Amino acid sequence: MDPNARTRIATTNSTTPFSRSSAAAMNGCMASALLAAAATPATAKSPACPSKKTSTTTNLRARAVSCRATGRSSDDLLWLPRREILTGLGGVAAGLVGYQSFVSSVANAAEEVAAEKCSKPDPVTDTLIECMDPTIPCPPTSKTPIVDFTPESTVKRIRRPVHLLNREYQEKYKEAVAKMKALPASNPLSFVRQAAIHQAYCDHHYHYDPDKKNVDFDVHNSWLFAPWHRMYIYFYEKALGQLIGDDTFGLPFWNWDTPAGMVVPALFKDSFANPLYDSNRNPDHLDMVANLNFLNDKSTPVAFNGPHDKAYQEAIYKNLATVHQQQMRGAGCARSFLGEKLCTDNISRQGQGSLESMAHTALHVWVGRGGGTSCTGGVVDFQGKTQCANDMGFLGSAGRDPLFYSHHANVDRMWHIWATKLGGEGFKDPEWLDASFVFYDDVDNPHPVRIKFRDVIDTKNLGYTYDAEADKDLPWKDCQLTSLVPHTKGAGGAMNKLRRAVTKAAVFPVTVTKNNVIEVPSVVVPAKKEGQPRVLVIQGIEYDPNIANKFDVALNVPKDSALDVGPQNFEFAGSFAVVPASGAAGEKVKGGVTFSVEACLEDIKAADDSTVDVIIVPRTEGEIKINSAPTIQS
Repeated sequence: MDPNARTRIATTNSTTPFSRSSAAAMNGCMASALLAAAATPATAKSPACPSKKTSTTTNLRARAVSCRATGRSSDDLLWLPRREILTGLGGVAAGLVGYQSFVSSVANAAEEVAAEKCSKPDPVTDTLIECMDPTIPCPPTSKTPIVDFTPESTVKRIRRPVHLLNREYQEKYKEAVAKMKALPASNPLSFVRQAAIHQAYCDHHYHYDPDKKNVDFDVHNSWLFAPWHRMYIYFYEKALGQLIGDDTFGLPFWNWDTPAGMVVPALFKDSFANPLYDSNRNPDHLDMVANLNFLNDKSTPVAFNGPHDKAYQEAIYKNLATVHQQQMRGAGCARSFLGEKLCTDNISRQGQGSLESMAHTALHVWVGRGGGTSCTGGVVDFQGKTQCANDMGFLGSAGRDPLFYSHHANVDRMWHIWATKLGGEGFKDPEWLDASFVFYDDVDNPHPVRIKFRDVIDTKNLGYTYDAEADKDLPWKDCQLTSLVPHTKGAGGAMNKLRRAVTKAAVFPVTVTKNNVIEVPSVVVPAKKEGQPRVLVIQGIEYDPNIANKFDVALNVPKDSALDVGPQNFEFAGSFAVVPASGAAGEKVKGGVTFSVEACLEDIKAADDSTVDVIIVPRTEGEIKINSAPTIQS
């Protein structure tokens, strides 16, 4: 490694509160029983949910496998919509009044969900989607034929933590972005055009079925999320290096998963002649400990360089617990980490994985300027309306903030760590592997390149890797969680029998609002099958895209304790969360979410129970409609 690329004392944060070695020893995140009590890796493979690849971390509880719901074949994955057949899932529990009938209905619903098939339209390729705006943000038309991506022969670029860059590398980063911003907008590798890529793919500019032009396309809320963003920042990184004549330049990442990096990096905050500065960040958060669980944490923001008191320690601990949940407990298989297949002939069936729904989304909203009814310098959306929630805080403008790319470099690193250190394995389905998109390459001679998901699974094919020193100590890996309430083995749920008898079950569809906790008692837990981690699936979620939306999900927590549950607790199953985007008045976007719950079931002593209580805890002000009752699948 280049000895000038790193300074052991961070020049961008001179008062670094935590060293790498001390972070792992922080109170509350010491070595925990989660690893010691890990399950033995499966030896038999199931065609429905094959076991993970061989790994040096096979003792991890969060077993990472590539899995699909039982009863599905590979030909129902990643399909595009067929014209008039976009429909939402109906209410599977309408009219229920007693928990006995509710159990039966949920069981039937689980079978129906598992049995559903997508029709067989065409898989996602650059020929099946079209950008509908003839100006920016759509990419310019090229007279040069599209060429297929060629893997890089060697690894030349090492991505390093922003807060540990030395002065020389900091200036190199600034120079590269300044030169990109100086390029004319006619160049598809200019900063304006690079920012527009995210706007186009994530904010209603691309549509399915170009002949019909009526169905929006988005790379979020499905298994497209991680590989698409990896492609995107790969070409961005290459352009930066070319602009400064350094093909070894690696895009620095915002190392928000370690205590020393849990603040907006100082390199991005100096407003004087700094191409990395963005004025549309929330000024109240710039010098605070970044909140990786933003939108549901009731605590007051804590100064990063303030007293290292109890509040500070608690903020750091909750952040580490959030990453632990995202990367390990909630990431037991590809579905729950990378997201569900994109099955848009029934668009309610798609779903987020933990990589998208947790720290990624929280930091978008944390960094971005908040919304409001009026603002100066807002972003104009595809309808011509000014959006006040920007830049990182709004999908249409997120790419305008240089911090976005360093943030997503760390999101990409989280995928890399999951795949290389935690035994994670992606999908094997050809419909995922052969999905393709087109990006421009070469600043001096821009030309379109078609790249497939199979090309980006291994970062070596892209010529980059991550700083090994930064990955040597992962302070969140051994984070010790706590139980919010006591649990008894065989109880079958947090509510006792008497309480169940008088509790009215939620009737789906159900509309949830902030702090209005929803109890779903006696959700059937299928028997554990070797090599098939159990996942909790919620589909048919409808929400207003113009605002931030979030709810948490917990297991076997009494309703009166539910608002206190968080990633630091064993009962926490995961979060559904989205970054605001454009939307017409009254428009609803459909999505879903999938959580691995194997470790959660074990820790609340319910691994062998036939049912559990699923608790939905809304965290944001807007109404979220959930059409389908939660189901647990194996």
